[in-house]
Amino acid sequence: MALVLFCCAGVVVRAQTAPVTENAPPGLLATFEVSQRLEYSDNPDLDVDGNSDFYGRTVLGFGLESVTDIQTFTLDLGTDIEEFREDNPNTFDFTNTFALLSYNRTTRDAFFDADARYREVDTDTTLSDRDFDQDGNIINQDDGTRVSYGFTLGAAVGEEGPLGANFDWDYNEIRFRDTTDPGLNDNTLNDVSGQIDFRINPRITLALTGGYSDFTTEAENGTNRETKSLGLATALEVNPVLTVDVGLSYDRIKRTGATNRDDDGISGEVELTRTMPNGTIGLRYASEVFANADGRRSFLSFSRDMDLPRGALAFSLGVTGTDAIGSDPLIEVDYQYDLPAAQLSFGLSQRVVVDEDDNENINTSLRAAYDQEINNLSSFGFSVDFFNRNELGDDSNDSQRLDVGFTYRHDLTRDWGLESGITHTLLTEEDDPDRSRTTLFVGLERSFTFSP
Repeated sequence: MALVLFCCAGVVVRAQTAPVTENAPPGLLATFEVSQRLEYSDNPDLDVDGNSDFYGRTVLGFGLESVTDIQTFTLDLGTDIEEFREDNPNTFDFTNTFALLSYNRTTRDAFFDADARYREVDTDTTLSDRDFDQDGNIINQDDGTRVSYGFTLGAAVGEEGPLGANFDWDYNEIRFRDTTDPGLNDNTLNDVSGQIDFRINPRITLALTGGYSDFTTEAENGTNRETKSLGLATALEVNPVLTVDVGLSYDRIKRTGATNRDDDGISGEVELTRTMPNGTIGLRYASEVFANADGRRSFLSFSRDMDLPRGALAFSLGVTGTDAIGSDPLIEVDYQYDLPAAQLSFGLSQRVVVDEDDNENINTSLRAAYDQEINNLSSFGFSVDFFNRNELGDDSNDSQRLDVGFTYRHDLTRDWGLESGITHTLLTEEDDPDRSRTTLFVGLERSFTFSP
């Protein structure tokens, strides 16, 4: 079931798909990483009644970054190679292959961003927030490969002048290979948005906004969606610490396929933001035209972000529903705590999505990690990842996936390190049997950088 993200309340947490070097010195830098592991798993393919296996895994990664005062270019490539799997006729099997090419150019009054991406995912091995946001049913995938590719473009001019404009274009395709699951269907999302800003004075900005989104699916009983939006917005600085943002738009959602229906009307949003000594505090309310049975959904949230002595905290507490004030909770949390030899991070994200069958879902992603240096040569880390798909309809098929891991690392030389650990995965869903897997691994890794 392909899921399309429409909106969420409060803080937006963006997944970082490529490493970004902050304040990097100008020049060209190349990075190469290789890891060779031996793995034992009681159910490597995460089947209902899977068999255990002992095999090898090689993880390869290459990165190239060029930095100047105003622009950055990056190229990231990577893949996993599974070796000598007992039930695989191929001696070597490439999995989890990805490529990302990105370019950014920033000047005092303008910027331009572009990236192209390609990724293959075997979900019995790995799962990311972006995968889950795009397709909540991915946590149930038990065979085949999910291939996603696309590009994004973003540009802005006149950021400090009386007249400015910005533009964003996101195109993404998802294709499935070697799967017989009827809930996994190829789909395409094309999303374009932009606005023109009129800065009346330093305290008041007016904007003309527009957007177009087209979602198409190859599901036999799926629903395509075409969304158009045109609106006005204003940002008002009431005083040096308080700003008010108001937006109104006329939106139309046209559905074709299994569902044939048009929803249109006025969407509105009001947001108050107050600057605090260590961050900001905010209140947001929105009522939007939505692709559900009621044709509308509301969002109300309270947000706070703050700098802490040893980290940072940002959170949003909200509710959503088809009434003027909903009752379904939406929570966003992003927390980081730094110690001299350790780091703790925690993230919680909830999204309201509509799948290709016009079913509404609230998808929850939770991530927690703790990394500790033992000494100059050794360290260990814990991680917990939890995904939950909550279908809001009567015939719901809720699903959960839990990934827990422990890793120990020890530097053998300047270039080589030893890594070992254990991971456990548990997948549950209402309509199918539970599945679980425990994997032990030990291996050598090497990472080095050089300037061509």
